Formats: sequence, C-alpha cells, structure tokens
Amino acid sequence: MENNQNIHTDQLQDLIQILTERIEVYTNAISSVDSDKDVDLIAFFEKCMQLSQQFKSELLVILPKEGLSPSEKQWTAGTLYNEWEKRNPFPEASGREQVLEACKKMEEIMQDIFKQILSSNNNFSENTTAILKSQATLQQEIYELTRDLGKENNN
Repeated sequence: MENNQNIHTDQLQDLIQILTERIEVYTNAISSVDSDKDVDLIAFFEKCMQLSQQFKSELLVILPKEGLSPSEKQWTAGTLYNEWEKRNPFPEASGREQVLEACKKMEEIMQDIFKQILSSNNNFSENTTAILKSQATLQQEIYELTRDLGKENNN
C-alpha cells in the first residue's frame, strides 16, 4: 500500500501532465479556428495556455518541497490522470462552436480535478494547499469565461 506522501506527489505529477496536455489542446484549438474572424478566441486561448504554463511551473517548484524531485521518479499515470483520459473531451473539432464546446468540456474536467485534489485526504503543506487553491480559483474563472464565450456564440 502506498503511503500518503506518494499518493499526493502522484497527484501533483498527474496534474503537471494534465496541464502539459491542456497546453497542447489549446495549441490545437488555436489552429482549428479562423485566424481572421476568431482573434478574440485566439487571444483567450493564448491566455489559457500561459496560465496553464504558470500552473505547471508553480507545481514543478512545489514538487521537491513535497518530497519528490521531478527527475527522481519516472511518472506513471495515477488516479487523476486516468480520470482525465477516461473523460477525454477532445474529438477533432473545427470551427468556433465545436472548439469552444470541446474547451468548455475540458475546463469542466479541470474543475473536477482541482476539486478532487483539494478534497482528497492528503498531506500537502500549507503553502502547497494555498497554491492549489489559488490555481483552482483561477481555473474557475477560465471555466466561467469559456462557458460565457460559448453562450455569446449561441446568441
């Protein structure tokens, strides 16, 4: 049976991998919309990519403080990553509406992942918990903006 420290460092490693894939999704989303008509959407996706990179950088700094250096252990998919993969909302999307819908679903999954990591029985330091809560708050804002962009698109 894994000890609690391994479980929570595994969660952080899963989240880092999920954020890496999220950046790729937004990169693909940008190339799937009209670069002339969807300038607002492209700017928003670029902001989401930057925020994801920021989250990832913060987590990479935290990992050693939580007892694991990033190069110390080969990453293997854990519970959070498996949930991400199982709920994978990324069909080949093209055009503003399809891309927005796929991104909205992705952000819903991200919401659930942050809730799960923060509600799980873990031994995160106060600092790590504060950073994760801050990221979860920013994640909520991304989700709401994505949802609102989709509503505007339907009007």
